[in-house]
Parts: sequence; C-alpha cells; structure tokens
Amino acid sequence: RRDLLHILDSHCRVEYLKSKWHCKSEFDFLYLPMDFRRRANLGYAFVNFTTAAGALRFWKACNKYKWEVEAPGNKKMCEIACADIQGRDALEKHFERFKFYCHTDGYLPVILSPPRDAIHISSFALGRP
Repeated sequence: RRDLLHILDSHCRVEYLKSKWHCKSEFDFLYLPMDFRRRANLGYAFVNFTTAAGALRFWKACNKYKWEVEAPGNKKMCEIACADIQGRDALEKHFERFKFYCHTDGYLPVILSPPRDAIHISSFALGRP
C-alpha cells in the first residue's frame, strides 16, 4: 500500500504544481486487497477521487503505464477502470460489512479525512479484524 500511496501522492503533487488555479486531484478512500498466502496484493485497488475531473487526470496520467517489478524482465501495467461502487460513502458502507483477518491495520481499507492531496496526508483505518 505504501507504494500505491506514493504513486497517488506524486500524481496529486504534480497536478497541484502544474495547475494555475490549483485544481485539486485528491482522493479520500484507498483499499489494496491482499493475498496473505502469497504475501502479495491481488493486483487491483479501490481508489476514490473526490471529483470526476481528478479521476480523469489520474486516468490520463497512469492508464496503460508500464513499470518494472522485482523480477527482472517482468513488467506490470496499470489499467484503470470505473468501479461498480462509486463514492466514498458507498465504498465505506460496502467494506464495513467485511471482516478483515489481518495482523495489522496496514492492510485495512483507509478513509482519508481530509482527502489526501499534495498537502494533506491524514488518514484513519476502516474495519477491524
């Protein structure tokens, strides 16, 4: 999750710095599901941008982006799609029903309040094992 947060934070910072009107790209929900047997993420994440414009800017910057991963010659590609569940409130309600069997809050869905952008970085976890 730390790597994903870094990617999102970097994107928001770039958008903030290049905007004359300081149009925010900010997100307020993040969840990266994990496979604890393989000790790896499942290859997808839930990220809620606070505006459609912010989500579109992230899509334009990162959709189909390829990067190297730990295994030499192995590439991963970012594919961004709209989720069936839209909005922080709907995501929060959806994931509140889940039981998360993990040993640390680092694997739980995160609600970011205030929304995380180039300046704000506060957060708290949703759900308990």
